[in-house]
Amino acid sequence: MRLLRRAAVAVLGLFLLAGLPALLTGAPQRALQGTDAVSAATVVLDQPSGAYVVLINRGRHTNEDNLAVWDRFFRGEEIDFLFEDISCVTADSDPSGLELARSFQSRLPENQMRLRTENITLLLSKARWGIYDVILLSREVYDAYGAEGLTGGEDMLVIEAEGV
Repeated sequence: MRLLRRAAVAVLGLFLLAGLPALLTGAPQRALQGTDAVSAATVVLDQPSGAYVVLINRGRHTNEDNLAVWDRFFRGEEIDFLFEDISCVTADSDPSGLELARSFQSRLPENQMRLRTENITLLLSKARWGIYDVILLSREVYDAYGAEGLTGGEDMLVIEAEGV
């Protein structure tokens, strides 16, 4: 009987420490609902004006057809649905590049484009070594930090375009 009481106290204690806070925050309900990974963005953000440069790592996008679709997409053209996710990085010192990246992200299904910012020096260093998927920079930041030296490699697709 004593063992049964100790087990009940331990279970009650674990519930109070872990179960009750989870129930009060609604975490189990959110986990069971899930998300629709192919749902379209609800609000398409306007594309900022100005010139920008997108660098795509060909080593991570070996399918030429998919690469051509991403090329059209980043030039501002409409695309069909594409079953390929990308990770886009912008410079933390480039607010217009981040705004443009968010605009592109809003045109894709949810979670198809992961977006993050990074220090420009670290970002350009990773780009030189091919440690990136997609880099988006405004033309001003691209020129100011001498990123044009990156465009010589054959493993890099460079897209230069104008905003709306």
